[in-house]
Amino acid sequence: MSGDKSLLEQLPPEKLLDTRNTRVITPAIEMMEEVATVEQYLEHERANRDRAGIIRYLTERIDAIYEENGEIPLGEQDQKQELEGEHEGDSVPTDNIETVSPISPPEELLAHIHDLGNESDEEIASSSASPTWDEL
Repeated sequence: MSGDKSLLEQLPPEKLLDTRNTRVITPAIEMMEEVATVEQYLEHERANRDRAGIIRYLTERIDAIYEENGEIPLGEQDQKQELEGEHEGDSVPTDNIETVSPISPPEELLAHIHDLGNESDEEIASSSASPTWDEL
């Protein structure tokens, strides 16, 4: 965290994030090496300016740090464990399962699409009449 410590000393969240110049903010975010550091900046941004773009940069940096370290973020670990737990020996009761049948389009629509397929692209493009609501 030596690089992050230096960054925190020279550009604390209130100093870095109070600027409007994203050309200064973005490279500083990319220099951050520890999730804890990025979270400090993220917390400050959410509490003060709450700019969606900056929040996105910060959260993407957190994800990138986890990926660089070969780690899984805590929230995703919980979700993964829940999903794995659901599949281990769990059986789903089939008594209350409804069968869903596929929806088929009305015959008129199918016929219209079929007729359009028979027209050449030039005929469709050269048609001067606007389509009616029924044709859409």
